[in-house]
Amino acid sequence: MSNMSANIVAQTLGSINSKITGEAHADKVAKQFEQMVLSQLLSFSDTDNDMSDSEFGGGAGERAFKPFLYDEYAKAISHTNGVGIATAVKGEILKIQEAAQKTQAIPLVQE
Repeated sequence: MSNMSANIVAQTLGSINSKITGEAHADKVAKQFEQMVLSQLLSFSDTDNDMSDSEFGGGAGERAFKPFLYDEYAKAISHTNGVGIATAVKGEILKIQEAAQKTQAIPLVQE
């Protein structure tokens, strides 16, 4: 790896490492990410058949609050062991933090 590439990697890893500190914070961020992904997936599961204006539909209120319902479903799924996204994301965050700590010991070369 060239010196310039090493500098870019070190700076990137350093900035990521400074924003997420500790395993507990990495776990929290990973769960939030999983919740966001699940919410988006649940919103795609909605069919094109909009029944909100039918006799038994909820009308404009149903359409307005459906995203909040999907967010709550996603939160509930994530808090009950989720689907594994948070575990994978947390593992990657911790790998980045470890790599950043190793590169901080290497002095950056200015070109």
